Amino acid sequence: MNSAKKNYIYNTAFSVLNMIIPLITAPYLARILGSDGVGVYTFYFSIAQYFTILCKLGLTNYGTRHIAAIRDNKEAARTEFTNLYAMQLCVTLMVSICYFGYVILLAENKELAGIFGIWVISAGFDIDWLLFALEEFKEAAIRNCFVKIAAAAAVIFFVRGADDVWKYAWITTVGYAGGYVFLWSRCRGYIAVKSVDIKTVFSHIKPCFILMIPVIALNIYRTMDKVMLGMFSSMSETGLYEYAEKLIYCLTAFISSLGTVMMPKMSNFIAKKDMKSVSAYMFDSMAFIIFLSSGMCFGIAAISNSLIPWLYGAQFAGSTILLKLLAVTLIFIAWGNVIRTQYVIPGRRDGIYIGSITTGAVVNLFVNALLIPRYDAIGACVGTIGAEFSVVLFQGVFLHRELPYLEYLKKTAPFLGMGMAMYAGCKVIEWKLGPGFFTMMIQMICGGIAYVAVSYVYFSKVLRMKV
Repeated sequence: MNSAKKNYIYNTAFSVLNMIIPLITAPYLARILGSDGVGVYTFYFSIAQYFTILCKLGLTNYGTRHIAAIRDNKEAARTEFTNLYAMQLCVTLMVSICYFGYVILLAENKELAGIFGIWVISAGFDIDWLLFALEEFKEAAIRNCFVKIAAAAAVIFFVRGADDVWKYAWITTVGYAGGYVFLWSRCRGYIAVKSVDIKTVFSHIKPCFILMIPVIALNIYRTMDKVMLGMFSSMSETGLYEYAEKLIYCLTAFISSLGTVMMPKMSNFIAKKDMKSVSAYMFDSMAFIIFLSSGMCFGIAAISNSLIPWLYGAQFAGSTILLKLLAVTLIFIAWGNVIRTQYVIPGRRDGIYIGSITTGAVVNLFVNALLIPRYDAIGACVGTIGAEFSVVLFQGVFLHRELPYLEYLKKTAPFLGMGMAMYAGCKVIEWKLGPGFFTMMIQMICGGIAYVAVSYVYFSKVLRMKV
């Protein structure tokens, strides 16, 4: 358990930084670029993101799982890395050609789209999946922290006016590319130059492609809502939605950190057929993640009336209701993430993984197409909620005979009650004092202490877990 906690601490440290930096850069960019500028940036960033996903061809999950299962044999792990990376380079070349075809033929803002093209090309050097497989999370966390801090400083220094969206795009692109290069400098001990086995490379394409389908589907309902807002609503609505969602996904970094840490460990346990350890880790992870997500969900919803105006300014007031709606997704995301990263993917249940994420993407696209033209960003929020819930529902339908879902619900439901009680208390404080920065700080301190204290008692006295 010590290695898991240690790795989670590294990833959580980055998650905390990932929360703090937007508190500095997002308010600055909101005031400098405005909702239109943020919307334009988000639109082209989202499109480029699809192409970077294609460059990885599902290696974030497949590469991590595959190398983790054989990592005890260093020679075999090195050989397989060489073959997998050769495949990644070839795919990146083809995807980059397609992306620049889009830039030349379809993109209206060719300058902005072209800048993000450098990010697409640099994705060919992203080998974080090797570090994850070897459970070398310290190096990835250091890379991410350095990139985030440097990018934040560059934003403050260089982005000075509404016409500087292109500078913001360059900063993002250089940050990603620089981080990928850093990974190579930290992996020298694991990389051996070997001749590529073409037959083996081709043997990896199909399973990688299969695991890429849900990654694409996941990003469809994580980014397509912003693309559809830009197409069917306005860049202003896209900006409002982007900054509400940004806060939510800063918080989901805590959730994904646990999944990232546990997936290689669970893959190794399952490869050794140690199902007792798998069951124990699953239960502990579910209790911890629902405690965390429930607190974040009800906490950020409670302070949203004060948080949005203070953080982004009056022109982003429309993001307040969006933040309250999107907060609900935190609990669904947390539940689905534990099942996916600690049981489905390590257990090679790729059909369930693909089916759940694809279902989420279909629900998201359908609801967005139906509601965005009429309700703008609120429609996008409803689509995201429906998508995340459908993922959890799909997993439950196909896995309820294998996993103790009722036991999970029974043990974690009290955290939802504690979260609701915290929300009610925080709203009473707001009703008495009125929205504002001082009120928000009182809500965070009082609500946070009360929630953690009651949860601690529940963990130690009822669940009998060490905290």
